[in-house]
Amino acid sequence: MIITKIKQIGKTNKYHVYVDEEWFGIFLDETLAREHLKTGQEIDEGNLAEIKKENDRKLSFDMAVSYMEKYVVSEKGIRDYLKKKSFDGKTIDSTVERLREYGFVDDEKFAKNYFDSLSGNKGKNSIANKLRQKGISKEIVENLLESVDEESQIELATRQAEKFVKSRANSANIKNKCFAHLIYKGYDYSVAQKATQIALKNYEGENDDWI
Repeated sequence: MIITKIKQIGKTNKYHVYVDEEWFGIFLDETLAREHLKTGQEIDEGNLAEIKKENDRKLSFDMAVSYMEKYVVSEKGIRDYLKKKSFDGKTIDSTVERLREYGFVDDEKFAKNYFDSLSGNKGKNSIANKLRQKGISKEIVENLLESVDEESQIELATRQAEKFVKSRANSANIKNKCFAHLIYKGYDYSVAQKATQIALKNYEGENDDWI
């Protein structure tokens, strides 16, 4: 096998490597330097495969860290990303394990932050469903839901209900519509019921002529 071309990717530390005129993979500059790989070099297929395997472990970790600097993702999210980049299962497992060791992957922390970021607009059931879709384990989701007190959910749901009532005050069956809206938002039945009652009572108090 002959390395026929090595081309830098933009201004990064990564290079496209072509072997026998065909694309072989992306290599880090440190791999090229350490293994003394260069254009025109003849190399044993097995030797190059081993070099690529080690390179992919480092490349996978490097790309995962760069990705996580831009996006907040769960373990599943980072696995899906690396899979799309064509890394094999063993390489992905190794990368995720290193990310855990460095504290970069923590699904419990991710779930808590994700919940907090959406709780102002959605009920806990809706957020829990989204977390499950992101690959967060059943145990983590259930523990998170157990830590959410009903009073805070009623407070948040009431804000949503008050906005709904004010924008649709003249609608028929406003109570049922508001309740259905909160259920759709992911609030529990009891929370939606109490929040709807509070919102309607507050609106009536502020608007004495409202029927």
